[in-house]
Amino acid sequence: MTKTGIQTNEEKVVHHTKPQNPKSWPQLPQWAETSSRLDWGERLNILEWDGDSSSNDMDDNSEAVSKYRLSNGWKGSDLVHSETSPIRILEYRVQYYFSNVNIMNRATLTGIAHFTKQAESHQGYCHGGSMCSVMDDIIGWTAFCASGKCIPWSGFTVQVNTKLSNPIMVDSVLMITCSIEKIERRKVWLRAVLTDPVCDKIHAEGEGLAILNKGVLEVA
Repeated sequence: MTKTGIQTNEEKVVHHTKPQNPKSWPQLPQWAETSSRLDWGERLNILEWDGDSSSNDMDDNSEAVSKYRLSNGWKGSDLVHSETSPIRILEYRVQYYFSNVNIMNRATLTGIAHFTKQAESHQGYCHGGSMCSVMDDIIGWTAFCASGKCIPWSGFTVQVNTKLSNPIMVDSVLMITCSIEKIERRKVWLRAVLTDPVCDKIHAEGEGLAILNKGVLEVA
């Protein structure tokens, strides 16, 4: 398995070409199985979610995650990337491509979102805020990939508009994707969608704007 490490601001990103299914994951639908996820691009392995460990076993890593987070300024667990998150992003995978329109790198993030029973609002349905949370998360992380590599916390989200189209039953496993629509100097416009590929149902759509830190992009 090939890994590429990127060290930026004490935060390292490791790209895995071979996906792994930890035991803590729910049963996945066919569209989210290993062979399908390979087409989504490289897996993002972020230390604040996965822990600072050289092991390829992603199970039983809660201690490594807690140790890394406490040693690097975090105070608790991640809202959507922790094993105990009510709505949990199981993984993100990224594809980069070049746009001749504005001579900038673009990126698309694809992820698996598990809406657990802890996200329940009314009688078996998930709270609308859980959909807004995953939209905020994927829009931000896609923006961090705008330079052609993932640079965690290289900017900040300033606007997220979410349209809730269909309710989500608890224990649902859905696909979430986000793409960069436009880059103008330090501003990045993004569009995200939360879907059930089994029935082609759209549950939520989002538009966002992020501002990257100075120097992240090469601006002519």
